[in-house]
Amino acid sequence: MSKLNKPDPYQQFLRDLFHSDDDDLSRLQKEADSEGIPNMSIGPEQGKFLQLLVQLTGAKKVLEIGVLGGYSGTWIARALPEDGKLIGLELEQKHADFARKQWQRMGLSNKIEVRVGPALDSLPSLAEEAPFDIVFIDADKGNYPEYLDYALSYSRPGTVILGDNVEMWGSLVDPEKQDWDWVQGMRSFASTLSTHERLTSTVVPYPDGLAMAVVK
Repeated sequence: MSKLNKPDPYQQFLRDLFHSDDDDLSRLQKEADSEGIPNMSIGPEQGKFLQLLVQLTGAKKVLEIGVLGGYSGTWIARALPEDGKLIGLELEQKHADFARKQWQRMGLSNKIEVRVGPALDSLPSLAEEAPFDIVFIDADKGNYPEYLDYALSYSRPGTVILGDNVEMWGSLVDPEKQDWDWVQGMRSFASTLSTHERLTSTVVPYPDGLAMAVVK
């Protein structure tokens, strides 16, 4: 499920040394593949980065928009304290059921809640859960600007907002793809991150670009 399926020798060295999946994560990956879960997950490098962010910020409440098979959520939930909570929004019932099964197996279910349906339908109901310490966006790219609006409204000073796939494997700057809805959504998202008065932002150059902002 990793986005960096063919790392170069140095990337492989770093992966082996710092970011290797353990047995539980490897099993999740294999079972996701066997059950037809799309191969669209973050890689272990980004997973470890999410883990470190949770630990560095002392996060207790995290919102993840786009659960898929639960790989990224596993990294996040493991880093949360026992009284921490991850709320995941997932469009597909099949994916949510698979992720719940994996988290139950790993003993993480007490930290995670998944809400199924279009994220833009679920997000308005989260006001009472806010503010979140971290918001991780990794869903349909055309709606990233709207997801960012919700992330900002559900944030506090110091909240970290992340958006995956900001490079879109080169599509973001491909002149022949600028009319794509996903490209337009991502360009709008990136532009807002870079100029918004409440945000200090950058892009971490993981395989497909991981945008990162801190709310002032």
